Amino acid sequence: IYHACDGPGLSVLCFMRYDILEYFSIYGTALSIWVSLMALAEFDEPKRSTFVMFGVLTIAVRIYHDRWGYGVYSGPIGTAVLVITVKWLQKMKEKKGLYPDKSVYTQQIGPGFCFGALALMLRFFFEEWDYTYVHSFYHCALAMAFVLLLPKENKKAGSAGTPARLDCSTLCCCV
Repeated sequence: IYHACDGPGLSVLCFMRYDILEYFSIYGTALSIWVSLMALAEFDEPKRSTFVMFGVLTIAVRIYHDRWGYGVYSGPIGTAVLVITVKWLQKMKEKKGLYPDKSVYTQQIGPGFCFGALALMLRFFFEEWDYTYVHSFYHCALAMAFVLLLPKENKKAGSAGTPARLDCSTLCCCV
């Protein structure tokens, strides 16, 4: 809704103040980056919830103080990379080998971080060129980074049977 309020014509959708929509747009993006990177660490409870809540609170305060600064994204990304690195080094020490497998680094982690870096470069350095197109490519690059970085299987999900199918009525309801 925030982007619909940017230009003329769709202002009927703007049911909140613009600064509130802007805050939560940036907050949602930063928080989704944090939660996605925490999924890579594969923590068990209660560590997972603790780290997620730490991100929720610190990102909220950081964006409140300066929503356009580099720290909005560099803080969560830097902290998450540090946490993931420590976790994976511990697993490598236990396993006495590479963790995760080499194919995960070459097919997921490497390309995912490249798309993430591209997204952040577009966001911070090139958005003034042509906001509409560059910002759209920023969202595409960020989405591709998420697709690549998120684990391919959810190890925390139960095995309660086959997952629900996504049918047309569900899709239409969500849109």
